[in-house]
Amino acid sequence: MTLLAWLAVLDLVAVVVLTALRVDVRLTLLLGAAALFAVDGGAGMAEMTAKVAAEMANAATVVPIGSALGFAYVMRLTGCDRELVRLLLRPLRLAPALLVPGGVAAGYLVNTTIVSQTGAAAVLGPILIPLLRAGGLDAVTAGATLLLGASMGGELFNPGAVEMRKLSDLTGLEGYDVVSRQAPLNFTACGAALLTFWLLAWRRSRTAESTSCPEAEPDESRVNPFKAAIPVAPLAILFADGALGSASPLVAFEGPSTILAAMLIGVLLAWLAAPRAGRRLAAEFFDGAGYAYTHVISLIVTASTFAEGVRRSGLIEVVVRKLAERPALAPMASAALPWALGVIGGSGIAPAVAVMEFFVPAADVLGLDPVRIGALASLGAHFGRTMSPAAAVVAMCARLSGEPGLRLIRAVAPPLLIGMAVMIAATVLGAV
Repeated sequence: MTLLAWLAVLDLVAVVVLTALRVDVRLTLLLGAAALFAVDGGAGMAEMTAKVAAEMANAATVVPIGSALGFAYVMRLTGCDRELVRLLLRPLRLAPALLVPGGVAAGYLVNTTIVSQTGAAAVLGPILIPLLRAGGLDAVTAGATLLLGASMGGELFNPGAVEMRKLSDLTGLEGYDVVSRQAPLNFTACGAALLTFWLLAWRRSRTAESTSCPEAEPDESRVNPFKAAIPVAPLAILFADGALGSASPLVAFEGPSTILAAMLIGVLLAWLAAPRAGRRLAAEFFDGAGYAYTHVISLIVTASTFAEGVRRSGLIEVVVRKLAERPALAPMASAALPWALGVIGGSGIAPAVAVMEFFVPAADVLGLDPVRIGALASLGAHFGRTMSPAAAVVAMCARLSGEPGLRLIRAVAPPLLIGMAVMIAATVLGAV
């Protein structure tokens, strides 16, 4: 390797160490990028600044992600998200044996519309955890059920999700196409994790001492079906747009503006469902977009800049060449690296985006479908984040369940590791 490539290796080690020491991941990535660009002096730093500016104004990420989080804030304001949660959980009262898989599935579905794992847990938890406790589950299992469902991979079914937008940008495919193509691997990995978790929860319930737990208050109020349908309306619109092609009403919209249009239609529907909230809808929408820029888009900006610095060093070419000699290792590397970074840093976005920046452009050399690489990186990062003590969603689930975060992590880690192993094996064997 060249001297610059070795510098990139040291830089990567420093970034991992600083992240493990809980230094802000955005600051860490920017410092790491600066060290790599500074090798070329003033010209290199000017190139880095140009990269940051381009990513800060990148419509392919800013518009879809900002509009998706803005829509989620509108759902919270109008109560549409709560109606969806009540609709999803009501059948579970009639089938106690399905509390664990049903609770995980509910979190998974809510996360498809609320593209924030902490937000999904905050909306679902106050209803789900009392229901699970009343069904006889201990607090750890209840909290772990919420954590697994809200954080495992549901977000990847939303074309506005960060990882799906980045993968769409790197491959040139439409968002709905990327989502559809990653679905089989997503279902395989998350399904394996769910089945393992369900089995372990059943074994715990058979061996643990029975403890009394408060009964959940039955919710006798009627679910508003119109409100419950609104959170999924933009997703339905986007997938219908892809299926209808030139016959779609959104045919005049292109790229990120298509997602924005679908989200704004959802906002208008929410206004119809809650007319009194009309005067606050615009402010809430842009508050959500601002939150997205501060906490999500900033990670993309810094991760993309750092990835560009590593690419300039030549290290990626060395790694790709080594993996090309052993193609069976490429799926493992695509998933394991973002998983490790997710565990250390508590974020699923930055590791997934960084690894995709490295590996997706080299898909042909690695002998893998670029969407498959993106799915492996995204799911690996999500699984890592779900078992990270530094993850905000772990802290939220711990607070809602009243159990330490480490106990929840111990409950979800084995199922997630099995799910990741199944995902890698399925890729190597070409099973999905």
